[in-house]
Amino acid sequence: MKRMMAGAVLLALATAVSGCGSSSNSPSMAAAASVRAVTNATLTASSMTTSSGATKAGSTTAAATHTSAPAAGGGTCTYLSASDAATLVANPGPVTVALVDSPISKVTSCTWGSVAIGHILLVANEYKSSAPVSDIKAAMVSSITENVGGLGDVGGFMTKTSTEVSVTFFKGTNQVMLDVSATGVNADAVLAATKKIASGV
Repeated sequence: MKRMMAGAVLLALATAVSGCGSSSNSPSMAAAASVRAVTNATLTASSMTTSSGATKAGSTTAAATHTSAPAAGGGTCTYLSASDAATLVANPGPVTVALVDSPISKVTSCTWGSVAIGHILLVANEYKSSAPVSDIKAAMVSSITENVGGLGDVGGFMTKTSTEVSVTFFKGTNQVMLDVSATGVNADAVLAATKKIASGV
């Protein structure tokens, strides 16, 4: 069962980090799928893990907590400031912040703008000792299309087009993805923002 749990987490996270480059979906749909996949991964893992660390089918563990800031209120993203978001997308508007905390990781997502039009999406995973970090890192590395130095342990571009840029990195036990979708995305600006995030992780 431990192998099944690790496989479920790995598959969902691999889908999350590679989803933004999918040619069959729009960038905005892929970005939304990224958050769902990461969230589902942590919830799946937490539901299969008992408080003693053993795994068994049908085990019951306290549900992961989930909080979301109201869209109208704005909220605060601890990883990317409002001013930094404004350098990536003109008039990004308020940010919606969501948090999922499970035995595997704490996942924070920050979203600016409409996923149907254009957006900034940041997903940060703070993995715990119960997470198969080496496998998750390997899945992320396989989705990188262009390696970039200065992004923690490893990182780079996943998607780099005129309408969407996604940069991801792994530093210690932290994984972060920044995805920007808009007309005329500045890849250098997205990379600079990601390096700034990495320096503070």
